[in-house]
Amino acid sequence: MLKCNSCGAALDLTMASCPACGAEVPMGRLTGMLGLVCRHCDAYNEPRARTCVSCGKPLGAVEPGEAETPAAGVPGPAAAAPPPPAAPARPPPPQDPTTGFMAPPAGTRMLPSTPGPAAMAGTAMFVAPVPPPPRARLHLERGEAAPGTVFPLGADEVQAGRSQGAVLFPGDPCLAAHHATFVARGGQVAVRDEGAAGGIFVRIAPGPPVPLRPGGLFAVGDRLLRFAGLLPSPPPPPPDGTVRLGAPRPDGPAVLLEEWLEGGVGGRVWLRAGPSITVGRAGCAVSLGDDPYLSQAHAEIVLDGSGQATLRDLGSSNGTFLRIAPGSEAPLKDGDVVRMGREVLRVEIR
Repeated sequence: MLKCNSCGAALDLTMASCPACGAEVPMGRLTGMLGLVCRHCDAYNEPRARTCVSCGKPLGAVEPGEAETPAAGVPGPAAAAPPPPAAPARPPPPQDPTTGFMAPPAGTRMLPSTPGPAAMAGTAMFVAPVPPPPRARLHLERGEAAPGTVFPLGADEVQAGRSQGAVLFPGDPCLAAHHATFVARGGQVAVRDEGAAGGIFVRIAPGPPVPLRPGGLFAVGDRLLRFAGLLPSPPPPPPDGTVRLGAPRPDGPAVLLEEWLEGGVGGRVWLRAGPSITVGRAGCAVSLGDDPYLSQAHAEIVLDGSGQATLRDLGSSNGTFLRIAPGSEAPLKDGDVVRMGREVLRVEIR
């Protein structure tokens, strides 16, 4: 017979607690989890079963006449010591009338479910990192300094010129004191023209043409050329209709191309008809003669039907450079080449 350890009342193996005092029955909890074997037929029964699925007899119950006889030397129930008094039942913990849940012990601080401003004051928040400036540098391809000289661009803005900044060429008379600024921001690199008379030139990519506007300057080899635009219309004749004597005008749209010499002095001028005007060392519409940095067919000016012009590099060895607008910025990518004064600098961005 299974008895309660607290009050001595008779128990059933299927019971989870004593019906008299409410004490927990360890065996009852175990059988409620694992199941019970019938004492009559040894059949297994599922947890919480009350009768045997095999013989139909009550599980865990002791029928009349089945009471076990105490073994010799073991006192029976009559000789057993009186059971200890039942422990007084503990009152249930108080409940919070607002929420209906168990109230915390006195003096306990509860954290708010949603942190307020005070709780958030010391909380670390995730902030997207600001991209660092790109690691860039300039390689001198040719100029006054030794070819291969490297100038790192380690700051957000790096000044360049003859006497001011981190990229200096004191022996180049074509540079202003502060000629250009290389800017690194947002993972990009650009060059800014600081208004020097000589300007900033950026190499155009071979193949695709770029717009060429009247007054635009471009460099091929060591030659600086100015696109003067379309040939202007002739002035109106005098009242008698006499045409002024001169060389024949070309048929169709024609343009003027000017050579600028060092120091800002004008040189040769070419009048050429379109639609294609090639520029190079020899055998071109505009032949410039010996120049170690000039290809035989170096660049091309193309005119459309309305007289709009574009400039195209013909795969030259040393490239064609177009001047950016004074005071403007030109974006640069890895491998771009910048020309200022006599210096030719290749940009490397890692």
